Amino acid sequence: MPITPDSRYPDAWNAEPAANAQTSNAALDLAVRRRLLQSFASRSGASEIPALVIPGVLTWLHARSGAPSGPMLWWWGAFLAFASLLWTMQWRFRRDATRPDVEVVPRWERTFQVLAVADGVLWVVPIALTQGAAQDFRLLVYLVMCAVIASGTTFLAPQPRVFFPFFVATYGPILAAVTWYFPERWQAMLALVVLFGGVILRHAWGSRRFVVQQVEMERQRLQLAERYRAAKEEAERALEEKNRFYATASHDLRQPLHALGLLMETAIQRNTDAQLVPVLNGIQDCARSLAFMFDALLDLSRLESGTYEVRREPVPLATVFGDVATVFGPDAQQRGLRLRVSLPRRRMPIVHTDGTLLRQMVFNLVQNALRYTCRGGVLVGVRSRGGQWRIEVRDTGPGVPLEDQHRLYTPFYRGTARWTQEVAGHGLGLSVVARSARLIGADHGFQSTEGGGSCFWVSLDAALDHRLQDAEPLGGVSWQQRLDSLSGRCLLVEDDPQVAPAVAALLRSWGLEVNVAVTAQQALEIVDAGPAPGAILCDQRLAGGQSGFALLQELLQRCPAARGALVSGEYRSAALAQAEEEGYLVFRKPLAPAQLHAVLTRWFGASA
Repeated sequence: MPITPDSRYPDAWNAEPAANAQTSNAALDLAVRRRLLQSFASRSGASEIPALVIPGVLTWLHARSGAPSGPMLWWWGAFLAFASLLWTMQWRFRRDATRPDVEVVPRWERTFQVLAVADGVLWVVPIALTQGAAQDFRLLVYLVMCAVIASGTTFLAPQPRVFFPFFVATYGPILAAVTWYFPERWQAMLALVVLFGGVILRHAWGSRRFVVQQVEMERQRLQLAERYRAAKEEAERALEEKNRFYATASHDLRQPLHALGLLMETAIQRNTDAQLVPVLNGIQDCARSLAFMFDALLDLSRLESGTYEVRREPVPLATVFGDVATVFGPDAQQRGLRLRVSLPRRRMPIVHTDGTLLRQMVFNLVQNALRYTCRGGVLVGVRSRGGQWRIEVRDTGPGVPLEDQHRLYTPFYRGTARWTQEVAGHGLGLSVVARSARLIGADHGFQSTEGGGSCFWVSLDAALDHRLQDAEPLGGVSWQQRLDSLSGRCLLVEDDPQVAPAVAALLRSWGLEVNVAVTAQQALEIVDAGPAPGAILCDQRLAGGQSGFALLQELLQRCPAARGALVSGEYRSAALAQAEEEGYLVFRKPLAPAQLHAVLTRWFGASA
């Protein structure tokens, strides 16, 4: 039978939590005791002024009765000296404010105990000095003593270590001297003094109980705050680990997925068997779906981590819509759907926002619309609304059921309707849209009728107004038109053994002569040997920690007529951010063949 640590060493197993709890309680006890001492020291004048005034009044009244005033004057002088001592001790206590509790509290508690005893003894001295005075004066002395005890109980009772020495030093002599001080009426006075002492002790007990309850509430509050802090830190660590896992997994899985997509594109272009067309198209759809899932996971992790920095700039919607047509046109055609992109005829819509987040939002909306539309099509349009441009993505799908609409932007939520479970999806796209919109301060929403389609929209602030001139037609080129459509030389720098042959095969199917380099040294040797390439595609993270951006800059310096771009599966990279700021083109993996072909067509067309 295995012996658990708890059964063998229960005390040691729980020693650390118990020790932490005891340490916390001890620290709280010291802190409370110090605050009580501070309350004593902060009552400046509460003890000193009565010590100056009341003894003087009693001395004056005693002298008016014809009794000798010398002893009472000495008593008053002693009180004046004691008041000066109290002021001095209060000043010294405040001076120790920066010292730790464990050092200050025990020492000053002993000091306050001594002061409390001295204060009590001084107050009862007149009993011995005025025993022969008139009965009315003796009653006044006892009334003063009782008032002093009641006043001291009010602020000393929460600290028993100080209160009880003061109470014993004051009330003890008063009770003991009743029969001697009032020989003619000691029975009545004794009953009154005993009753008064009981009331004072009851009041002190109630005050102490109230303070104990407050301390317990303070302890519980601190424990709750500590548990909340620990839970918050644990949740933050879990979120950070989840985001790190998303980013790492998405990046590592991009490499084989990137190669798979390019190989499928090449296979579709070279296929001559009509029976294999639906099979290859299905595999390509699966690869595309995985690519969007990884993109959504990575986007969600970046947005949840709070590290994304919004960069606002004028973004022409014609460029974004053109990318939509290029990337999603072939997908819509394979699904038997119409993808239409509509722009205003008289004004060029330009919004002031973060271009990367805008592209993410529009792409996710279009991808979501295509996924849930079985027949008909998707319309991507924009309209002007009071100083803003409202981007709309309309589809002819089945719509969103009413019971699902309030949770539509929740991550990983795919709805309750049966048809939503039959569609391949992961419930990430719309959550990325919602988080991106909140990050850039954009309004977003949707209108949907079950069975009548949906319209998702995002409203963004308009930038400068431009006339629409020389607009390029939107839309992609089919894979049949891409075969042998290019002519020129391309240098590919890629160290992944799966990605490099896939990209090279795809580029060669388009008619390009491709040289592949695995390291920076090989790339430089190929360029120096000539002829110079017209296009250079360079992976950012090369073997041995080499920087693809630095290599691309060096290659473009040696080939001034060439065009170049970085290809990377990373998103949070300082080198990529610097490259984009300096105007370099950056392709994100998995690479869209239609988009790559469109860029290469412009490059080699411009060279020609």
